Order: sequence, then structure tokens, then C-alpha cells
Amino acid sequence: MVPAKGQWLVEDMQRNARFMDVPIRGVPANFGTTLNSLQCQRVLTAIAESKGYDSKELAAAFLAFFRGIFGGEPNRDLNISDSKFLLKCCMAAGFTEAESEQYISSSKDEIIKLRLKENTALAVEKGMFGAPTIYVTPREKNLQGVRQPRDLMFFGSDRFEQLAFSFGKLWEGPNPQRSRL
Repeated sequence: MVPAKGQWLVEDMQRNARFMDVPIRGVPANFGTTLNSLQCQRVLTAIAESKGYDSKELAAAFLAFFRGIFGGEPNRDLNISDSKFLLKCCMAAGFTEAESEQYISSSKDEIIKLRLKENTALAVEKGMFGAPTIYVTPREKNLQGVRQPRDLMFFGSDRFEQLAFSFGKLWEGPNPQRSRL
């Protein structure tokens, strides 16, 4: 890396942390460790099939899994495929122990495995890559009164402004209480 870019990157990360109102914890101990997220994805697919792909329950589960994986202290030994981890995340999302166990059990069903494969194939077909990729099918007009003629894809947490603009929505930043524009 060019030394100037390295210095800029440090400053840019610090500025983004302040803007997004999140702490910088340094390089985690498990940075670069491969995590096998297949079981997590299957459990989330089981929840989606039960509650709906646009349900609040799925959103809560996704957030609980994200926090379970990335929100705690870095842990090189974290096993996100372990049933105890899956149960903990489901319960953190607000599901009962029985519901959580049912989703974990359902995640092993062939129909759930097939649905995840289909969803993954669709994402690849649409050109999605990495996270966060946001793929939107327009249903309403933008600020200029024009309905987007096609689906739109956005990549990166720095594209929320463009996403809002494209659909005529107000974006007040990651912390609206702090926005003073």
C-alpha cells in the first residue's frame, strides 16, 4: 500500500466511525478467520419461509445473528455453526426457545437447503456481491416523479444517500437526532 493511502485510510476510518456513531475496536483477533455461515443462513432462511422475507421477525433475526457474530469481543474460537450459538441468536431476536429450536431443526430440511440455493443463485444472477448489497425493485416514483424503469442495485454503506435519492426518500444520516442540516 502507498504510505499516503495508509495514513488516509486510518483518518477515513476514524471519520466514518464518528459519522456512523460506532466505535473502532481495532483489528479483531479473528480478522481473516474464515467463518462458515451456512448454518446461520439456513436458520435465517427457515425463519424467512415461516415469517416472510419482508417480516420484522426476519429483520430482528438478521440483526441478532449479525450482533452475535460481529458485536461481541473478538473470538478466534467462535463457532457460528454450533447449535448453542444458533439458539442464542434466535432467542436474542425474540423467539421462544421452542420456536428457536424449531427453526434450527427446520434448517436441516431439504426444502430449506433448496430455497437457500435458489436464493443464492438468484443473487448471483442479479450480479450481487459482498455485503452490504442492496437490491431494490421500485414500486413508487422518485423525487422527480419518475418511476425507475428497472431494478436498482447499491453496494456499500456509503450509498444510502443515493438509495434515498433514487426513491424520493429523506436520508438524515445514520443518526438522525444528530443531523442538523
